[in-house]
Amino acid sequence: MERVQAAAAGSLSETEQTLGEQVLCSRQMEEAIDLWRRVYENDAPWLEGGRVKGMNLLPAICSEVARLVTLEFDWTVEGSGRAAFLNRQIQPVRQRLRQCLEYAVGKGGMVWKPYLADGKILVEMVQADAFFPLEAGPDGKITSAVFLEQVRQREKWFTRMEEHRMTQEGVLVTNRAFVSNGAERLAQQIPLESLRQWAGLERQALLQGRTSPLFVYLKMPFGNTVEPECVLGASIAARAMELLEEADRQYSRLLWEYEGGELAVDADSTYLTGGRMPQTTRRLFRSLNTGADFYHVFNPDFRDGSLRAGLNELLRRIEFSCGLSYGIISDPGQREMTATEIVSAKQRLFSTVKEIQNTLERALEELLNIMNYWADFLPGVPAGGYRTDYRWDDSIVTDTTAEKAQFLQEIAAGVRQPWEFRVRFLGETKEQAKAACIAETSPTNDGLDS
Repeated sequence: MERVQAAAAGSLSETEQTLGEQVLCSRQMEEAIDLWRRVYENDAPWLEGGRVKGMNLLPAICSEVARLVTLEFDWTVEGSGRAAFLNRQIQPVRQRLRQCLEYAVGKGGMVWKPYLADGKILVEMVQADAFFPLEAGPDGKITSAVFLEQVRQREKWFTRMEEHRMTQEGVLVTNRAFVSNGAERLAQQIPLESLRQWAGLERQALLQGRTSPLFVYLKMPFGNTVEPECVLGASIAARAMELLEEADRQYSRLLWEYEGGELAVDADSTYLTGGRMPQTTRRLFRSLNTGADFYHVFNPDFRDGSLRAGLNELLRRIEFSCGLSYGIISDPGQREMTATEIVSAKQRLFSTVKEIQNTLERALEELLNIMNYWADFLPGVPAGGYRTDYRWDDSIVTDTTAEKAQFLQEIAAGVRQPWEFRVRFLGETKEQAKAACIAETSPTNDGLDS
């Protein structure tokens, strides 16, 4: 049995036909999400046929961005027995956070969908190509959506469509199941009991009084150049698809340069012993039938230097288009940069990381709100409120070295006091910092001048 969660479980047209309404996603946007998925999985359309080799650039970019966003990141949920319970339930999300974020960065977004199972609150991760938005509020926040889950058993495909709809009474959840041979994935509706893992699901349930969705859409803060008004997010590389293709092609040219320029000996068959090629060096010797007793060594000069330089320039353009600093995927040593270029590139990355961090923090708050709602349905869970504390690594979004230098310059100019430096960078309280500065300026100590 194979469980799949992807758009292949049901196309946009099939979903609209089943629901009897249009979803908030155009065919163009659906195709774009599918393209981002394929590029992320190193299955880009330009790789078909094997003539072009992929560099796996998009997953490398997504992995590094997710790492920078979550580096030294931590958050706590505390304040009561309820808070302690929620903190335990959210640990699986914490453990997979970087992975979830990597998928979201590559495909434009993803969904967290909490649910109850075996006395616990579990959180399902739904990727961008496995759901369609149905309704959205004035602020663009998705309020209703349909989620697709697919299970393959031998030659049959089973698809579950889970619809979340906001109503005046609350959230209406509807489950439908379908079976097909794969050609039309929503071909024939069947009872939920047809598949063991879906047997316990209710066909329809109304969660009365709930005024907000029971899922969280983590939308990436990148401009959507495919469909600017779409409620769905865009991949970090949405504006760099053509550059990614050209980079793969340039990389393939480089590989061919090495393969095609390998040392070889072209020799007439009569020149070889017994007219046969040496068996141990089949690649080295290439037999010719010229009728002449001769051989020629094929040993051309490689043009890899210019090809590498061209590839590196493409990688730099990709970094710029994705809001990254130079050196994430390019070789920073191949091109000298001015100090202004370096600062500008770093600031570009800092801004990208900070925007994603802000987006992630808001999404985690929504996730905890939904989990707190589900906790009311579990027996034995204590009541009480909770508070969250998010701690990010400031060095990722702030040029700490430059900031320290600026602080010291301002202290020397008399604009700041020495104790302010200690508060900002040493983590001391105002009182501790002032006391330390007084001690350092005593006759027995050398330190900063007050």
